[in-house]
Amino acid sequence: MAIISCSFVLIFLMSVVSFPHFIDASVSDACTAAAAKSSNINHDFCVTSLQVDPKSASANYVSLAQIATKLASENATSTKAKIKDLLAQPGNGNIKPELSTCQDLYSEMIDSLSDAAKAISSFHYDDAMTYLSAALDAPADCEDTFAEKRNASVLSVEDANAKQLTAIALAFLNI
Repeated sequence: MAIISCSFVLIFLMSVVSFPHFIDASVSDACTAAAAKSSNINHDFCVTSLQVDPKSASANYVSLAQIATKLASENATSTKAKIKDLLAQPGNGNIKPELSTCQDLYSEMIDSLSDAAKAISSFHYDDAMTYLSAALDAPADCEDTFAEKRNASVLSVEDANAKQLTAIALAFLNI
């Protein structure tokens, strides 16, 4: 009986060690690891963003991915609201087509991030990575929309933040 108990403990410990995304990590260390996975991630931005959520202090990589996904969703929702306001302003007539395209892209991004959050919660990490990858396209596509028309983007800060937050979530699931 003691052999079975020791074997169980040994197998359990080996499984925890072999799955680093279940191990608690400091936010700074986690962001260092995430930045090593993706050139889209700025370490300081990662740390500052995640520290907004008090749960990040004792979170593992999966929990940090959940937090980053939530932050990306909040950013996308805020950006979509900003786009709606910009579309309502009469002085933006020359960029309305670009704004409309970005509004559609951010709607899709919000849906993808919602699906990613559900997938993370149900331990379907491959699905979550697929949804996060889809969400990651929206900010870049929005910027491309402005560039194609040779217009300066009025959403460059929001797009950069959305891209980083989504890349952070994706990187944590790849660690």
